[in-house]
This record gives sequence, C-alpha cells and structure tokens, in this order.
Amino acid sequence: MIACPDALGLATPTAVAVGTGIGARNGILIKNATALEQTSNMQAIIFDKTGTLTEGKPAVTNIVAFAAGKLAGLDEARLLQVAATAEADSEHPLASAIVEGAKDRQLALLPYSQFQAIAGGGVQAQVDGDTVFVGTPKLLAENHIQLQPAEQEELAALQAEGKTAMLVAMNGQAVGLVAVADRVRATSRETIAQLKALGIGVAMLTGDNQRTAEFVGRELDIDRVFAEVLPSDKANYVKQLQSEGLFTAMVGDGVNDALALAQADLGIAIGAGTGVAIETAEAVLMRSAPLDVLAAIRLSKATVTKMKQNLFWAAIYNVIAIPVAAGVLYPFGILLAPEVGALAMSASSITVATNAVLLKSVEKKLRHSSNEFDSVRSDHA
Repeated sequence: MIACPDALGLATPTAVAVGTGIGARNGILIKNATALEQTSNMQAIIFDKTGTLTEGKPAVTNIVAFAAGKLAGLDEARLLQVAATAEADSEHPLASAIVEGAKDRQLALLPYSQFQAIAGGGVQAQVDGDTVFVGTPKLLAENHIQLQPAEQEELAALQAEGKTAMLVAMNGQAVGLVAVADRVRATSRETIAQLKALGIGVAMLTGDNQRTAEFVGRELDIDRVFAEVLPSDKANYVKQLQSEGLFTAMVGDGVNDALALAQADLGIAIGAGTGVAIETAEAVLMRSAPLDVLAAIRLSKATVTKMKQNLFWAAIYNVIAIPVAAGVLYPFGILLAPEVGALAMSASSITVATNAVLLKSVEKKLRHSSNEFDSVRSDHA
C-alpha cells in the first residue's frame, strides 16, 4: 500500500490544473500542459505590429492628391471616396480605416466591380468605370506605374512619421495617397522593456514599409525589425530565430499570422484577433494586452516550480517509506504498521495537492511590474 505512487501521479497534473485555472481567471487561456511549462523557456519573441503592439484601430490622417489626380478632377474628398470604394471588400485593417474615413466624411461608395485582393500589396478594382489600384509602392511598380520625385518625397515624409501611406492609382497613373496611422498600445513599451530585462530577444514583424516599421521600432526600443514581409513569408522569420538555437514565441492576431504561430515553439494569439489565429495558437491573451505575455511567463515559472516541489516530495516519500515498510529498520525494533503506511500514503497525496493549491498565491502578483518581476528575472537567468 505504501508503495502506491499516488503522489507521483498527482505531482504534475494538480499543478497544471491550478495553473491553467489561474490563467483563465486572468484572461490567459493556455491550451495544454506543454505550453504552460514551456512559456518560461522563452528566449526570443516576435510580435506582429498591427493589432498586437498597436491598438489595431488605424485612422486616416492625411489625404494627398497628386498632380495627375488634380488634372483628373480629384480633390481630397473624391480621392478618399475612390480609395474607399476600391477597398470596400477588403478585410485588411488598413482598408477598414479608409472605408471608415469615408463614412465619417459622409462619402458614399461609388459603383464598383472586379475586386481583387493582392496579398502583401493592396487591392485592384473597377471603380465607376476606372481601373483603380490602392496599395504599396511595390504594387504600383509591378503594374508599371511610377511616382514623380516630389510624390516620392511626400510618401517618404509620411512614412518617416510612422504613418502607413496607401498609394492610389487610376488608369495607369498615380493620382494620390491616403495615409493611415495606428497608435501604439499604452503598455507595449513597458512590455518590451521588461522582456529585454529578462534577457529575452524581441523582434517585430510587419508587412508595413521599412520607414514606418523602423519608426515604431524606435518608439518601442525594438532592435530587430522585419518589414515589408508577405504573409506567406512570416513563418520564415520565425525559422530564422529558431535556427539561431532560440526557443521562439510568436504573438499575432490575424489570419496572416497563422503560419508563423504554427511554426513558433510557442504560438500566442491576441484575443481580439481572428478565429484562425486563436485556433492555431497554444495560448490566447483574451484581454489583448501585451503585458499579459509577462503574466504568462510569471505563471509558467511559478507552475514549474510547484511541479518540481511536488515531484521532489513524492520521490523522497517513496525513497524513505518503501524501505521502511519493507523492514529495513526491523533490526532496530522499528516496524511500520499497515495503518501507519496507509496514513503516510494519504498524507503524501494530500501534501502534493495542497502544495499545488498554494500556487494561487501567485495570482495577485501576475500583473505587478518591475519590482515583482525581479525575482522571476533572477530565476530565468
């Protein structure tokens, strides 16, 4: 009876059950025990920019009609109306910003047809009888549409301010641009700083242009910025960090992030993201707060500590109790009665379960900042 390994069997599952329960109550859904254990092993983390480090609520900030646009009779309102119509069927956040910008200005959509989304580039559509492209400079270049030097300077100036400029072309000519900006989340900088303090490498991944990406990277003090990345290539940047021998996590919110989330050693989805991202990830931050990555690390570290404590106690119990029950101390007149053995076995199981429940004491510390985080940092090092 005393050799029954109940305590060993309970050592890990009880800690995992309590840990995942704490996470769920705090908006951190961890889907399996492996993910809970491995979160504290994180050596590098890649954040998607839009909707993860930023609020995911971009808004129109600038509308600029180029010379060709003015000759075609396009003022700022008409340019935005054309761009919004072309983007009407797009699911991209930047497209939604342009459409909302037109609605805010009470600009109705024009007749349109033949909509086509171009991955990593933009959209093409027939708008009121005209062939319209809305998207990146690369998209226009691929369709043999060139910008004038003054237009390139206008574009570069907006990008240097951290804005995303969507170029608009009509019938083979660049006619203007619509600039969109998405505010960085209030807690993103603190999240990055604390991750770096832990010795975790931080990178940012975005399909946005290099200038805009670098602006956000400087604002958040992110050293590695991967810009102008196509959705199909995001997983390759995860592989790049993994090839450096780093246990790599990926945090994203969109369909475009699904392959990268699956490739990562640990995929973390933002709760406000798409169903595909949430389904692919191993952990979900329901509050969509970057700081919850740190809370997940704290929880993982505390849970693993409890697992080790439980396994140690269960092993010590069996190492000591089994020889005693077998009579190793009989020559000294000590013999373990069966009822004592039963009580000892029960006590070991109760001890393991109680120790796991004590994990709840970490719950109030999950969201504390740097002072509480120092102990986790020293453990991680």
